Amino acid sequence: MTKTFEIENPEYTLWLMRIASSIAAQLDLGPLLQEIVDAATELVGAEFGGILVLDEEDSARYEVLRIHGWPTPCGLAQPQGRGILGLLHKEGRPLRLAQVDHHPASVGVPEGHPPIGPFLGVPLRFRDHVLGGLFLGQRLGRPPFTEDDEVRLTGLADLAAVAIEHARLYAKVEEMACLRERERLATDLHDTVAQLFYSIGLETKRGLEALTSDSSPLSQLKAIHRMAARGSVEVRSAIFTLAGSDNREPLPYVLQTLVQEFEEATGIETCLVLPALLALPDVEVSSVVERVVREALANVRKHAQATMVLVSLSSNGRTLMAAVQDNGVGIAISQLEDVMAGDGYHIGLFTLRTMVERAGGQLTLLNGEEGGLVLKAQLPLQRDGVAVE
Repeated sequence: MTKTFEIENPEYTLWLMRIASSIAAQLDLGPLLQEIVDAATELVGAEFGGILVLDEEDSARYEVLRIHGWPTPCGLAQPQGRGILGLLHKEGRPLRLAQVDHHPASVGVPEGHPPIGPFLGVPLRFRDHVLGGLFLGQRLGRPPFTEDDEVRLTGLADLAAVAIEHARLYAKVEEMACLRERERLATDLHDTVAQLFYSIGLETKRGLEALTSDSSPLSQLKAIHRMAARGSVEVRSAIFTLAGSDNREPLPYVLQTLVQEFEEATGIETCLVLPALLALPDVEVSSVVERVVREALANVRKHAQATMVLVSLSSNGRTLMAAVQDNGVGIAISQLEDVMAGDGYHIGLFTLRTMVERAGGQLTLLNGEEGGLVLKAQLPLQRDGVAVE
């Protein structure tokens, strides 16, 4: 028959709810296990407590041990699962003993371990498999644990097993997200830096040909300088992202800096128009917007012969539109498609389009109604609560 310790006791129920809420909010496995052990000893009133979690890859060994109440826990040998503690996960059922060394499976305790009399242990069970064991002990001569103590500890162990699986799943998701981000960066570096170095090689070859024909290689040298500088920026950006995106400057500040530096370097009047509220929790969207504006301004500087540039962001709550418009010479309609496809001299736009499409968006380039070019990137805002108006 199922044991039913005073589940309807309001004080116990509130205590268990508080513990459940606390451990459910903890996603770091080490502190989580320590919190569970501390809660278990408090729940039952035990002097000593511990929790052992089996290795996910090798169920014959323990992944981690956390203890409570040991006077000198440092230096204690890691349990090997040969004695009483191993029974919890091998047999998958609670074990309650009045005197631990009277059990035939007892192999004693390691040097430095406090002497234990009464013992209570329960398996950490999640669905159809056992994750480890949660156990308590009292000093020699203390009263044994009761049946009610066993039911209490079993209830906490059930909560602990769910919390452990939750923490493990969270860690796996974090690892997968990190791997995806590294893959994205690797692709970006291939699409930008690798192609830039390829173009540098072509320009160098042309420069060498110009030298052998007594022509001036000045234009090739200038092109090499521009592409090498752009490659340096891309590498620095990738290193910065790998170091951690938490330290990134807010997007409005980044755009204001880009516009100010562009205006100071070129003397071209530049206006930045932003929504009243702009909060993009999606790092990828922010990075893409920054790249769009940076590349567009670089192209204006090199090709547009413009006297004015407008950089603007707008949103309808579902998508974000980033646009850069100039009043320069524009591009012949017949050449627009070649430019977006990457014709060797506009490789940056081709790379940019690939990046925008990878983020689920669309990049367009068209001549303005009154002259000049308009570069637009439309990006989805996939997260809830984005404060863009």
